[in-house]
Amino acid sequence: MQQQETIESYTIAIKNYNTALRFAPNDFKTLKLLGFALEKLSELQFSQNQSAQALESLKQAVATYERLFSLNPNDAIGLGYYGMVVERLAELLSKQDYVKEAFLTYQQSLSIYDTAIKLAPNDYGNYALKASVFTSIADFQLGLLQYTQALESYQQAIAFYDISLQLKYIGANEFDKARIIQKLAQCLDQLLCYEEAFLCYQTILEIFNRLLPANDKYIKSVEQQMQKLSAQLT
Repeated sequence: MQQQETIESYTIAIKNYNTALRFAPNDFKTLKLLGFALEKLSELQFSQNQSAQALESLKQAVATYERLFSLNPNDAIGLGYYGMVVERLAELLSKQDYVKEAFLTYQQSLSIYDTAIKLAPNDYGNYALKASVFTSIADFQLGLLQYTQALESYQQAIAFYDISLQLKYIGANEFDKARIIQKLAQCLDQLLCYEEAFLCYQTILEIFNRLLPANDKYIKSVEQQMQKLSAQLT
């Protein structure tokens, strides 16, 4: 009941923001509030299995943020947030099997991050966010059994994490990078590239040994995968 009331409250807020924008169509604060309300509405609708409505609300949020940042195109931080919302839209499209539209939306997100990076080339965050998009694309490609394409996308993700880590080292980002290398190794395994996969696991193990306590579940998992792969190499 509380969730339904929250959906209703966001719906009312969205109506009020749209009314206000009729009188001041370029009001930055109102556009920002409208975009946020549409995002929250989409999340709540998705949680209640209202997939079509959630998709439509998120599309409206993206359109609102596009309008918002056209008014302030040099806001690198804001563009980074806009890119994340577009990526969420792509993920929602992929979950509903809109394959072509999902790929186009992922590309839109990458383009937004490219713009943000040009504005702030030393901001490590946008490189990590771009790596996240390539990871999402690779995961989607993997689900479609497009192993070669997924391989390339994982490699792109790792490359952008490397740039981010060079600009500012953050252990959590290196851990995320290791997890992507793990996905890359699994992809190589599917392509029967066992030696390359084994080298990936060695790299992952080095990172996990630096970041995690001994006998951590992630370390054990990698060691088990390496043992299985060793059988393929003998």
